[in-house]
Amino acid sequence: MALSTKEIELLIKKLRDRYREYGAKHSRAWFNLESFDQRHAMAVDKGMNMEAFALAEIANFEKTREKYEKKKSEKPFSKLVDDIMEQNAERVRKYPAVYFHPNADLEIVHFYGAMQDFALHRLPILRILLDEANQIDGLNRLEDALSILAIPTGRKHSRRILDHIMVLSRTTTSGSLEVEKDRNNYLKESAFLLHDIVDFCDELLTRRRQEWEMPIRFDRLRIEGQNRKKLTADFSSLTGYGAVLEVKNTAENIIQDFRLSAFRRKQPNSF
Repeated sequence: MALSTKEIELLIKKLRDRYREYGAKHSRAWFNLESFDQRHAMAVDKGMNMEAFALAEIANFEKTREKYEKKKSEKPFSKLVDDIMEQNAERVRKYPAVYFHPNADLEIVHFYGAMQDFALHRLPILRILLDEANQIDGLNRLEDALSILAIPTGRKHSRRILDHIMVLSRTTTSGSLEVEKDRNNYLKESAFLLHDIVDFCDELLTRRRQEWEMPIRFDRLRIEGQNRKKLTADFSSLTGYGAVLEVKNTAENIIQDFRLSAFRRKQPNSF
């Protein structure tokens, strides 16, 4: 017999209480209420079968609890693992979260948010600094690649995230091998590009341009609306060299915070 709406709501409430309890008492990295709430909100928005959602989430919570308790019994190594996971989770949570599927891993939700914010509010500032053809061509290649990975088209997510949504939609569990493989591929593809951007900025910083020693001028910025306001606010106090350094530092921080330092191209791109 199918559960009633009230019974489903009661299950959801009890599950939220369990996440809150275990997150406060044990580990927010393992028992993340915010992530559950976002999955629940997305399930409601997508018109999913809420009974199936609730039962799947209960099973997922119990599986997570069993794994956690097993690791807790492996002291002191498990304590070290928990501390590392919590530190990693804290670094990730400072980036905006862009939720795109109920089964999406929390790390990739924040990583997609970090990449999208970088694509919209950091890299475009270089456009108003460059006037040499080879530099503009290099920036065009970087922007095109970043657009595929991180920039929404209309109301749709980026092309690469749409591919990941298709993989997620083919499976009932976020921990499947297919999902993990595609998730890791997205992280690696993005890491390669972030390293390319760092290298591009390093090359720009070796150039001696007198005008880049002056404060940024925004008359060449071909962006409107909120994105223009944020770019202007964030870069208005910087020189051209300061702006390049800010783009580089942001890319490096994303690489470090998501532990992607090892993923560099064997042959660096030439710009």
